[in-house]
Amino acid sequence: MEHIKTGKTKDVYRREDGNIRLVFKDSVTGLTDGSLDPGGNLVVGSVPGVGSGALKMSAYFFEKIKRQGISCHYIDSDLQKSEMTVLPAVLFGEGIEFILRYKAAGSFVRRFGSYCKEGDDLPKVFEVTLKDDSRDDPPITREIALALNILSAYQYDKIREDTIKICDIIREDLSEKGLELIDIKLEFGLVRGEITLIDEISPGNMRVFKDGKKQDYLELSDFF
Repeated sequence: MEHIKTGKTKDVYRREDGNIRLVFKDSVTGLTDGSLDPGGNLVVGSVPGVGSGALKMSAYFFEKIKRQGISCHYIDSDLQKSEMTVLPAVLFGEGIEFILRYKAAGSFVRRFGSYCKEGDDLPKVFEVTLKDDSRDDPPITREIALALNILSAYQYDKIREDTIKICDIIREDLSEKGLELIDIKLEFGLVRGEITLIDEISPGNMRVFKDGKKQDYLELSDFF
């Protein structure tokens, strides 16, 4: 296989058939007030089992989402090797994260704490941020995304619609397990020209509570 990229939490390879192999690592990112933060940009350590847990949860949700008729890049996975095979995708810009917030938490409260407090209910707030560690992943509006030719009006609106649909599926599934989804970030790209869910759906991409306690990477993956 051709090595394409060494990422913070995954290494990326191109297989001979043109599909992509993602190898999940045990890296954990983000540190806020002494605790792991799924929104962080820096690798702060390694915890055995994090990579396989992320893959296990991602495979579970990708398979569920595909059954709902929603386009995603997932083909199959090998839990023993912590590997996932996916379709090649074209990124929007240099990579964008699409966030849905059900409650105020983390960076949202740090930015808007004059108007809300931790845990306040939100009406499915949709945010878009550029993947740019050097600029602390700046948020962008629909107007800016269009002005900079990062997304078209159709792409922005379609991704917003798909994000809400996908996140509601994930939220309902977690609720059935006694878990509460606070916020989650997804990524989309173009696969054969079609807007498609890509990357992963893992503990590192979401904030989840159970009985008022935030679930860490391994606690959350144990439910899958």
